[in-house]
Amino acid sequence: MQRFQNCHWGLNPHVDPQFGDCPKSRKVTLPGEQGRAIDVTLDLLSDERVTHYGLNGRATNVFPAKSEAFRCKDGIVAKLFWAEQSRTSEPEILWKVYEIAERHEEVRGHVPDMMCYHTYWDTSTALIRDRLGLKPNGARVLYLIVLRKLRPITELVETDFLRAWWATVKCHLTLWKNGVYHRDISPSNLMFKRTSDGKIMGVLNDFDLASIEDGLTGTERTGTVPFMALELLHPEGLRGQTKHAYEYDAESFIWALTWITLRYDNGTLRATGRPLDEWLGVNATTCRREKSAFLLYTNRRKLQAGIGHEENLPVAHACMDNLLRYTASKVSSANPNQVMEVDAAFAKLLRDSVPAFVIANK
Repeated sequence: MQRFQNCHWGLNPHVDPQFGDCPKSRKVTLPGEQGRAIDVTLDLLSDERVTHYGLNGRATNVFPAKSEAFRCKDGIVAKLFWAEQSRTSEPEILWKVYEIAERHEEVRGHVPDMMCYHTYWDTSTALIRDRLGLKPNGARVLYLIVLRKLRPITELVETDFLRAWWATVKCHLTLWKNGVYHRDISPSNLMFKRTSDGKIMGVLNDFDLASIEDGLTGTERTGTVPFMALELLHPEGLRGQTKHAYEYDAESFIWALTWITLRYDNGTLRATGRPLDEWLGVNATTCRREKSAFLLYTNRRKLQAGIGHEENLPVAHACMDNLLRYTASKVSSANPNQVMEVDAAFAKLLRDSVPAFVIANK
């Protein structure tokens, strides 16, 4: 280990090439179209940065950024993360998403705008494994993607929020039917942007755990535990023995809707007295138990909605009621492992509980 260079320690030599005091900003140069270089400056100490530190996993970090090459009214961000080399990369998946968006209005404008990206192959952990004579299973490599800046959907209230949430549901459905499977629905992956005329558009974000038709098997464990479907939190699901079906992502949309409408007041996370805190900081089995208890809780309708979500929380409860009935029917079924066809799951778990004016976008 004494022979490790900075890149072997997981340090990107183009972003932070030496130890010392953390700089306030860092300029990186990325290859652009037709061989031209693109300079992007990352604001490393911004209060808006999103950081996830750790020795394993993707360790995703998002920093506000600036570049003369990209002049966006909303600004841009730089997303750095360690992706598994065996997976289809997020940039590749986004190109597939853009192809679908050209044909489907439900997707167009409702997915992240990627400006450019770069893969730092010299940071691949496969290099270390190769030197040690180990199999490259699980090898990761550092990606940097420059994207148009989005806002969290949690900042929205009332009808604006519900319309944006529904737009992400429809975008997700269309992508699923066209062979792009997101598989990580959570509040942090539901965003919005405003068009030049002020219209709010819900955006389905973060495709780094997504897969495509000819990619992975669909049994890999993906998702954010508090928002994963109950079926995926059972031992079989945690062992990767349950194929990821559309209905599981549909269920995640319900958990995300419930979470936001109970915990946010006027677009801000409550400082105290937040329901559902027991879903956090526990293992998957305990989280499944807590969520199941909440689903069965006969007095859950007595919980106070977040300010600005008084009309949205009943939609979440209606969705949960449908989820409860469906779960009960599976328990008593002769084939409890059977899943619904995509359109049936969409209708039963989501569409049938959403107000008609939201569906009609009026």
